[in-house]
Amino acid sequence: MTVRRRKKKNTLRGHRTHGQGDTKNRRGAGSRGGRGRAGSHKHKFNKYSGEFGTQKKKIIGKPRGASLNLDQIEQFLPGWIAAKKIEQKGTEIIVDGKKVGFSKIVSRGTLVSKIIFENVSASKKALEKLKASGSVLKEVKEEKTEDVEEKTK
Repeated sequence: MTVRRRKKKNTLRGHRTHGQGDTKNRRGAGSRGGRGRAGSHKHKFNKYSGEFGTQKKKIIGKPRGASLNLDQIEQFLPGWIAAKKIEQKGTEIIVDGKKVGFSKIVSRGTLVSKIIFENVSASKKALEKLKASGSVLKEVKEEKTEDVEEKTK
């Protein structure tokens, strides 16, 4: 059953101004100070001061690739092999994160097959599980880090 509430008009009966301050504030539109943004460069300047002559700063997030759990990787392997997104040389499976479309390995689940990962980062627990399964995570150096090392020498 719905709750019945008294209307504001009725609750404020007997309170002379009905919550609107002095009686002169209710006369016409004189207390309003204009319509809309009128007076925004004059008497309402403080209200709109941040909006004129400046642009709001947009926060742009860093582009981050998707992250996959170990059990998801195990699940997607047959499909990736069929679509030729990953290489298979004998018993070795080489997964390139850029080709497949993910950038980080997270630790949920386990890996059964031995995989060599390239262009991918991993969490601490995921690294432990990768070592336990015999998988390898190749760290590919970026060009920027190499330039910094050369300059410091």
